[in-house]
Amino acid sequence: MRKTLKDVAMKAGVSIAVASRVLGNYGYVSEENRLKVLKAAREIGYQPDVLARGLKTKKTYSIGVIISDVTTFFFTSVVRGIEDVASQGGYHVTLCNADEDPQKEKGYLEELYKRKVDGIILSATGKNLSLVKKLIRSGMPIVLVDRKIDKLDTTQVVVDNKEGAYEAVKHLIKLGYQRIGVINGIKGIWTSEQRFAGYLDALEESELKIKPELIKYGDFRVEGSKKAMVEFLGMKNPPEAVFVTNEAMTTGALLAMKEKKVKIPDDIAIVGFDDPIWAPLIEPPLTAVRQPSYSIGTIACQALLQRIEKTNRGRSVHEEIVLKPKLTIRKSCGEK
Repeated sequence: MRKTLKDVAMKAGVSIAVASRVLGNYGYVSEENRLKVLKAAREIGYQPDVLARGLKTKKTYSIGVIISDVTTFFFTSVVRGIEDVASQGGYHVTLCNADEDPQKEKGYLEELYKRKVDGIILSATGKNLSLVKKLIRSGMPIVLVDRKIDKLDTTQVVVDNKEGAYEAVKHLIKLGYQRIGVINGIKGIWTSEQRFAGYLDALEESELKIKPELIKYGDFRVEGSKKAMVEFLGMKNPPEAVFVTNEAMTTGALLAMKEKKVKIPDDIAIVGFDDPIWAPLIEPPLTAVRQPSYSIGTIACQALLQRIEKTNRGRSVHEEIVLKPKLTIRKSCGEK
């Protein structure tokens, strides 16, 4: 027999109204009662009747998520956070992988709008700004994750990329490295520019000369970074250390170093931005900037559902939520 909202309320020891607010993700409920209702719903196997709810509220109870690379641990963790919050609120998630391609991103935005999803979470290329603004003006709730677009009237959940990069490069400098290379992502993308700015700030503060030959781009890709690292290794005077600005590119750099039989950190030290699950498992373990990826997802989805349910009235239309990264020091840079 299908479990009902009344069954959840009885199991949790709360009123039907309270159970409805928790499972519908609207209105105020105490944290104690919220946890009781969610636990009760899980234990009895309650599943909301999405079709009935949709007919009553004219909603689809679905949200779209457009990310740039589904293969990375970072975005996998972000999506997991999104899905967990969405599921608790009775929403289904449609996942789209834009593959760093503005045209694919544009196509997904248009398709999700046609499908009448209730909202969209977007990791933007930054190349479809006019379309994003048009959708927001039309009433489509959109929340940005990972990448910021200035003065966009929505919630944007990001990490302090500049500070994270600065701390990573500063760590290398403190260990005595002076020729520090960087493998950056794609020019013009907010995360790339912020991480590159952190790299530059650390060098300038330490009065180290910025050398163009130590700056390369890997397009956020394994192969692009592998090629860049091979170029570094082929230099007459290669860098003493390399800062790689995302997980996929760190993988590419490590592959190149392995193929060339480079000893880490004896020949070249390396630090990455993103701290994937395999980082402490390789030899030597990788020093990396850890992003609170799961929290990025949960916070973004909470913000989107608030916009969908219009429970954020009175708050600023433009909202930036900036989370702090953390440098996790291991042995790929030498002595701690």
